[in-house]
Parts: sequence; structure tokens; C-alpha cells
Amino acid sequence: MLHIIKIIASIIATGIALIAYAPYLIDMFKGKNRPHLYTWISIFLVTAIVAYLQLIGGAGVGAIPTILGVAVDGVILFYCFRFGTKDVVFMDKVCLAITVVGVAAYVLFNDRPVLSLAVVTAAEIISFVPTFRKTRNDPYSESLPSYYLLMLKLTLILVALQKYNLLTVSYSALWLLVFVVFLSSVYRWRLTAKRKKHKESELEEAPLV
Repeated sequence: MLHIIKIIASIIATGIALIAYAPYLIDMFKGKNRPHLYTWISIFLVTAIVAYLQLIGGAGVGAIPTILGVAVDGVILFYCFRFGTKDVVFMDKVCLAITVVGVAAYVLFNDRPVLSLAVVTAAEIISFVPTFRKTRNDPYSESLPSYYLLMLKLTLILVALQKYNLLTVSYSALWLLVFVVFLSSVYRWRLTAKRKKHKESELEEAPLV
């Protein structure tokens, strides 16, 4: 019975992985969503490594959504070159460099999979800093529905895992935490921006004495 539940969870998570980025891509084509190229380079590279580590860690069907996610990340990365944000600063390049170093470190530590996973996961989280910074400057430059679907997918991946250990659990758990922090911050930034805009409109409408 438990095995069937895990298979069902994996199937649902795989389906969500297919549709989660639909709103993200649609908003990107409309110009509402402006993803950060450096973040998606890092996400693509690291997710590919994590998918492999989950497989060798015994994740079983729980690794299927992650593997599919690699393909979806590749599609988004491709379109980032055309539709991505132009808000790139030196710190973003530093974050990308750290991620590349993390991927290189994986090659050095590939005989120690737990350490490899720790390095590449930390590198990918660092790669999210440019998106965090960019969204703080422009709170409406990210499509949020996809993040909620991704959180549901990550939760289902955890349910679907056939083995629970650092190799199979830590990646999904850490990203759930990152997304919670990110979404909370975005809503706070949007509220601040809305209040600022409202105050500016009141000042403009105020009668001259």
C-alpha cells in the first residue's frame, strides 16, 4: 500500500513538473516575467547533478520529477537569453562563479556523494541570490503561481521517495525552505511598493495651497 502511495505521489509530482512552469513561460513571453539568466544557468547545471545523486541514492520513482525538471529548466534557460532581465550586477556574476566552482567541486568529490550534494545544493541556493535581488528591485518581475506548484511538487517528491537519507531528502527540503522565505519576502516587497505608489498618488492629487 505504501509503495502504491509513493508511485501515485511520483506520478502527480511528474504531472505538476510538466505544468508548473506553464504560467512562468506564458508570463515570460508576455513580458510580465523576467527571469535571471545566471540563476537559470546554475539551476540547470545543479538540478542535473542532483537528479543523478538521487538516482544513486536510491530515490527510485521519487527521482523522476527531478529528472523531468532538468528538461524544463533547459527550456527556460534557452528563453532566458531573449526574455530574461537586464538587471545584472557584479554580485550576480560572483554568484554564478561560485555555482560553477560548486559544480567543479562535484567532480572532485564524486566519490563522496553526500559532500557533493552539500556543495552543489549550497551553490544552487547561492545562484538564487540574483533572482532574490532582482525581485526586491522589481517585486512584480516574477510569476508566483509557478512557485506554489513547485512547492507542491517538492512535497510530493518527498512523499514518493523510496529511501530517506541526506542524498534523497535534503535538496527538496532546502528548496521548500528557500521558496517559503522568497515568497514571504516578495509579498512584503509588493505591499511596500503598493503603499509607496498610493502615497505618491495622494501627494499628486493633494490641492496646492
